[in-house]
Amino acid sequence: VFWFTSAVILLSSFTMHTALQSARKDSIRNIRLFLSVTLGLGTIFLAGQYYSWIQLVDQDIYFVGNPSGSFLYVLTGLHAVHLVSGVVFLSVVLIGSLKYKIHSRNLVPIEMCATYWHFLGGLWIYLFVFLNLYQ
Repeated sequence: VFWFTSAVILLSSFTMHTALQSARKDSIRNIRLFLSVTLGLGTIFLAGQYYSWIQLVDQDIYFVGNPSGSFLYVLTGLHAVHLVSGVVFLSVVLIGSLKYKIHSRNLVPIEMCATYWHFLGGLWIYLFVFLNLYQ
């Protein structure tokens, strides 16, 4: 599941970048489309993280009892909390685009959102590599 969610977060970073590029070109329809796709991919990522926790429980890996398991839950849980805030931020920017507030003369909201989203994606890839190398 972590491999799948890693691919999803990488794809969402691409769609977020495309939304930002669309805003620079005043392509309102594409801004909305790619923000919506990014929002959907973020939601899929969160669902995948939840499903991975279910798999961990099925493998008798719990939050308490095993320090390695606790570490995994804490890292993925904190990342999920930050991703929830990213999904909320994306929703606010998407609503702004629906009200024609995101365009080439007002890029600050979408640029901030893109920076945060790319940070979350990069952080997840770092965590994923770190956890795979030190299992």
